[in-house]
Amino acid sequence: MMTGNISVADVPAYVTVHLGSLDEMSENVNVSFPEYIKTVVSLAVSPDIPKDALYAITYAYISRALYRITQKKYRKMGYSFDITNDPSDDIYYEYNSAIFGNVNETVDLIFNEYLANGDEYTPFDAVICYSKERCRGLSVEGAIELAKAGKNYTEILEYYFGGSIRIEKNAEVFGLENEFLIGYPMYEGQRGGNVSGLQIALNRISANYPTIPFIENANGFYNNNTSESVKEFQRIFDLPISGSIEKNTYYKLLYVIDSIRRLNQLVVYETQFEGITPQLRAILKYGDVGNQVKLLQYYLLFVSSFDDRVPPPQVVGVYGEKTYQSVTAFQNIFGFEPNGIVTQEVFGVLQGVYKDLFSVLPPSAFSEKAVPYGGSMLVLGSVGRDVRYLQQYLNKVADAYPIIQSVLVTGEFDRQTEDAVKNFQSLFEITPTGVVTSTTWNILAQVYNAILASE
Repeated sequence: MMTGNISVADVPAYVTVHLGSLDEMSENVNVSFPEYIKTVVSLAVSPDIPKDALYAITYAYISRALYRITQKKYRKMGYSFDITNDPSDDIYYEYNSAIFGNVNETVDLIFNEYLANGDEYTPFDAVICYSKERCRGLSVEGAIELAKAGKNYTEILEYYFGGSIRIEKNAEVFGLENEFLIGYPMYEGQRGGNVSGLQIALNRISANYPTIPFIENANGFYNNNTSESVKEFQRIFDLPISGSIEKNTYYKLLYVIDSIRRLNQLVVYETQFEGITPQLRAILKYGDVGNQVKLLQYYLLFVSSFDDRVPPPQVVGVYGEKTYQSVTAFQNIFGFEPNGIVTQEVFGVLQGVYKDLFSVLPPSAFSEKAVPYGGSMLVLGSVGRDVRYLQQYLNKVADAYPIIQSVLVTGEFDRQTEDAVKNFQSLFEITPTGVVTSTTWNILAQVYNAILASE
């Protein structure tokens, strides 16, 4: 993110952690950055830690992690991870370790805030020690004592890192696609396109989490129904239950929507492999190309969405480095020699895992989807298949948004269709020109898909 001519560090949505020292043969796991910070902090503190000590320690861990990650040290060396769990060089981390409730709540509030020194905007390389003896950075034990003595977290940080240390707030989070949510805060009584986006997001999520009430009259007004849906979302994801959208709920919504989007993309991918034989004809290895490699990559990509230890490959039909990393991770997990060679036995186990996971997908994953933008603007007088799709989508959206009138599905872009498009554009804060560009089409498609998935 740029502030004037100053570059503020971005926070990655996800981070790949090597579960060992640099040259140790260990698994890599891909986890969200907030979950990573929650884990390392929970491993360093006890659940009864004073609040100000917890904040100071958490800021130090966020900054240390971001410093290591943004330096891209391991990526530049050719490794496929961002950070190790070696405490002598990076930060100690255990996969699937317990997370304390107070740590969970704290990290959700500040995970994209980090320490910077003086006029610098890069993350500060904060050193963290566990005892007070021979510590050249922040002592966890000492921070707790200072908090008990009445020091706040800012004073604790200045005590250890000097008076020029400061907190860089609200850095950009990259790696999350956001098609619905404009920002925060949002609360009951508000009205506008940002509320419409929230309602669409909640309705989309409710298809996968049915206890979240579907918002029937999603008209851009933050009413009691919207508040109740937000409260249920907050309850499910262990957030403070307020019914309002603050920073912690906003980012949790983004992460949940991103995971649902990835899952739906995988289901769409599946239809591309109907003509490829599911039986392996020969072993697959580094350098191979073809449809069977593509099928292998799809299976691995699908499994990676459910198991953080399997890095996602690209589905391109060429067995390269990312596919090798994914194959060896899978082989490690299931007791095969991690040599990257896909035998019939390895392929059969992978295929079985894929089928088991696919069989438990929610019905919403198979909902019919809007077709992508066709590449040509639709205007008054346009005719054809895309206009027919447009009219069908407008009618479906009109069921949930009464301000948009239904239209006749004729395949001809008439005045009635133009008026419906203008009303849709006004509702979602697009300039109401009545012309359907890629922006209008894509937002309409997202709204249409969300409504379908909730039925």
